Amino acid sequence: MQKDKMQLSIGHKIRIINNTVDRYFHTSWEKTGVEPTRMQCATLHYLCSHQEEEVFQKDLEAAFSISGATATNILKVMEKEGLIIRKPMKTDARLKKIELTEKGFACNDAALANILRLEEGMKKGFTEEELTRFREYIERLTQNIVDLVEENTK
Repeated sequence: MQKDKMQLSIGHKIRIINNTVDRYFHTSWEKTGVEPTRMQCATLHYLCSHQEEEVFQKDLEAAFSISGATATNILKVMEKEGLIIRKPMKTDARLKKIELTEKGFACNDAALANILRLEEGMKKGFTEEELTRFREYIERLTQNIVDLVEENTK
């Protein structure tokens, strides 16, 4: 009986969706020989969206609410895979500007195409009205979770 309740829980359904999205990305990247994580894809997108600005690790930490250690690990892997380069600033060599490489731009383009394909596939069979309501429900669920987190930190 307890198992049935768990399978009907919203949290369980969200986890199933998350795992299925991960599987989708894994299978779609297998064909390219590159398999960036979702965090790497988000970083690539951020860098593309801010290419007119100087972007530093601290900017990524703030944008994604991640620790310095987490950002360092993400950037090390991305640099090793040739997606980014970190250029020391002339004024302070400890400060490194993050830039996309050609491979990084190409990977971002592929990631965006993948995301759009996934989005279109997920919306199949839904009306615009249903999608609007669904987005409203997701927003309310998210806010409820934020409220619970805030309660826990008081």
